[in-house]
Amino acid sequence: METEIRLLILHIAFVLGGAERTTRNLLEHLNRDEVSHITLAAPDILKRQLPTCYDSYVDTADYGLQGSFQGFKHLLEDAWKTKRLLNDVRADVALGMMHYPSALITMGARLGRKGTKTVASFRGPFYEYLRHQEKKTRRKLFLWSAVTTTTLLADRIIVPSHGTGLELQRRFLGRNSNIVVIPNGIDQKQAWRIAQQPPSDLAALQKMNVPLICAAARLAPEKDLNLLLAAFRQVVARKQAHLILLGEGPEGPALEAIVKDWGIADAVSFLGFRRHIHPYLHQSSLFLHTCHFEGFGYTILEAMACGTPVIATDCPYGPREVLGDNQYGQLVPPNDPQAMADAVIRLLEDDVKRRKLSELGLVRARELSVQRMVQKYQTVFKELAVESS
Repeated sequence: METEIRLLILHIAFVLGGAERTTRNLLEHLNRDEVSHITLAAPDILKRQLPTCYDSYVDTADYGLQGSFQGFKHLLEDAWKTKRLLNDVRADVALGMMHYPSALITMGARLGRKGTKTVASFRGPFYEYLRHQEKKTRRKLFLWSAVTTTTLLADRIIVPSHGTGLELQRRFLGRNSNIVVIPNGIDQKQAWRIAQQPPSDLAALQKMNVPLICAAARLAPEKDLNLLLAAFRQVVARKQAHLILLGEGPEGPALEAIVKDWGIADAVSFLGFRRHIHPYLHQSSLFLHTCHFEGFGYTILEAMACGTPVIATDCPYGPREVLGDNQYGQLVPPNDPQAMADAVIRLLEDDVKRRKLSELGLVRARELSVQRMVQKYQTVFKELAVESS
């Protein structure tokens, strides 16, 4: 007889990004003959962005869970609150999506309900985050301790790239036997279908008859959008093109000021958040991805699923694992806007190469299917449910 699994997904986030797309894919595609009951615990704002493919919903605000690493005292308080959540839900397997929910799930389970197996799903390289984003030694020590404790306590750890898994082993005492690499997946047919819907706000730009270059990211420091704009500044000095930038975030005003100061504001459109970016990708000649660090780079996969050639900085760790050694797209060195600009110019002037990368990108998107991803998650859940029975 097949083991039926009661699954809890704890996902505390307030914007829609790659991790949230993974949660969406799990909700939509898990085999409900095996995962008999799904409880989603999330803030109301995230619930409104996700499909209702679950059996029960818990608003994390009802448990006072805020969703970020603030300090030892706050983390311990939230772990005790998560203990109460786990006792109330009584799941066989609990999945924490991203670092803080993973910490809460693993610590809460040790404080309370022993029958629940825990899965920590780290979506990005945390050591790289500490290196780039955190300045204070005491704060770094707290974060290192929290993630290391989570790594040691979790029954399984899921990461989207081999590089992120190796980082956990080298920097946070992770055990290779406990880490499962599951690349993100996409429904290529669905992405292609959505991509065929022409966005009305591109009509005027398309009449300009210049190549459209697309970027999509949260407008935040870790996305290294200053490099993106510096590279594009060099592109438009040599060739006509127009950059469309999709996304919102704290750096938006500063980035808009930069392009104005550089005199390229007429060649850059900040379009803000779009629920479906596929039509914009499909209408663009190239997709550019920059980041200081990246667990996977889901927008890279979305671009390939729409047939759009990709140029990405070779940052730790995701882009190389998605694109291969320049097999499915073009990798350029980090911190080198000149290299990015040169790669853009070369591809814009090489129709044959762009078509080839478009075809290979579609092949790669079919390889990294959502069905394959979900099946691997489900295998982890089944193994843990059997262990607990």
